[in-house]
Amino acid sequence: MRRSDFDCKDLGFIQEFLNKIEFGTLVIPDSIPYAVPLSFCYEDSKIYLHGAKAGRKYELLKHNPKVSFSVAKPYAYIPSSFLKGTMIPTQFFFSALLEGQFCVVEDLEEKKHILTRLVRKYEPKNSQMSMESGQFVGKEKGTFVGKILVESLSAKAKFGQNLESAEWEQIMQDLKNRKEKRDAETIELMQRFVTK
Repeated sequence: MRRSDFDCKDLGFIQEFLNKIEFGTLVIPDSIPYAVPLSFCYEDSKIYLHGAKAGRKYELLKHNPKVSFSVAKPYAYIPSSFLKGTMIPTQFFFSALLEGQFCVVEDLEEKKHILTRLVRKYEPKNSQMSMESGQFVGKEKGTFVGKILVESLSAKAKFGQNLESAEWEQIMQDLKNRKEKRDAETIELMQRFVTK
């Protein structure tokens, strides 16, 4: 990563982020690389995903290629009105890039585990969900399931680490005054990632 001040090495935070963010983008090699946004879950240095047994994604992934996967979440947009009208606009955000080997999962028990993890990520209060009952019985047989064995992972946390202390303090105040949807969360992350 070019900007080491934005490099995040906190694996606990990265894992937490990957388990909360709803979508990522899978990039698959092809004559023109194919990028597809999709739902996923992360567990034990693996990205799990599923889909139909048809289409371009399926045709490319069934050959177990090397792939990359990225996720990003914008937090606060920092406008030109901040810093008393002198701010060069920017975006505070967190992102992660993972690279690794894609593997098609054929084992039915592993497929059930992965499909269960996917549903539980998006339905954390659904404690009754089981691949052994209701609408889920046998669905693992007709579903394309795969995993990325993560070989490299990098994360970028941009929350004002490059600012002078007085600028950082003023942006904190500007965010407190603005009170938009993600401003309070942005302030928490500024405090987590920046030591001024």
